[in-house]
Amino acid sequence: MRILIGVDGSPQALTGARLVATLPLSASDEIVVASVADRPMLIGAWGYVATDLTGRLYDEAWSAAQTNARAATEAATAALATVPCAVRTLVREGHPLEILPAIVGELAADLLVVGPHGLGGIDSILLGSVSQSLLHAMPTSILVAREPVRAPERILLAFDGSPHSLAAVRLLATFPLPPNARIDVLTSTAAEAGRSAPSGDRDLEAIARTHATEVIRQAIEVLGAGRTANPVIRHGDPKRDILAAARDLESDMIVMGARGIGGFRGLILGSVSRAVSKAATCSTLVVAHRAGAGR
Repeated sequence: MRILIGVDGSPQALTGARLVATLPLSASDEIVVASVADRPMLIGAWGYVATDLTGRLYDEAWSAAQTNARAATEAATAALATVPCAVRTLVREGHPLEILPAIVGELAADLLVVGPHGLGGIDSILLGSVSQSLLHAMPTSILVAREPVRAPERILLAFDGSPHSLAAVRLLATFPLPPNARIDVLTSTAAEAGRSAPSGDRDLEAIARTHATEVIRQAIEVLGAGRTANPVIRHGDPKRDILAAARDLESDMIVMGARGIGGFRGLILGSVSRAVSKAATCSTLVVAHRAGAGR
């Protein structure tokens, strides 16, 4: 697996590197730590005015941004000191929302790992939106790492039978998890009822539950015999069901496809992965549709 970790020097961003360090990786895996130095902008009361003073301030701010970016990659590399695979670093100039997807493309990265927020204060608002914007763009599968940092042993897989959720199952089947990891496969009868029409006097709830059971069976088959998987069926709103199940099951990580079932409901459910990732108290892995396609 080729993993790209985005860092900005904040403790929250470093969480991603610390989480990756807990995974049972192999020597064949690859890790690239990337930090982006954004050029400063000095604006006065009447706009930008080029003077000797502003020039010096700009140079100092730009030098500090580059130094901070290098320091961020060094701190993340130190956190990854125990991994069995090679770790290399990249420092690029620009904005994270432009540069990180570009690096994903260059590396053909299987996974982008980020923290939930960036630096404190106003920067936290700006950088915190980066992870959400990346989830909207989905350049590749994205793991938003959260405390507490540990190898995920209790995984909640949200699955509705759609191609996007099937991609999530395929990636999870190859994801480096501890051998004793438990995977809870969650689906909702509410989603299935939306896809099923009643026939004659058959009970719609029974039909929905039958569909949900079949959907879970499909996911468990793709995961393979080497994984411990448990079925979980809920009946309400997908976002609330996922968050509640993660809380009830004390999940370490939630795994979802980037979108839900097709058509208009797909547009609605497509926002669920971003909403869950923003509201979850554990790490979340949102899987790009193409992930695992050839595996």
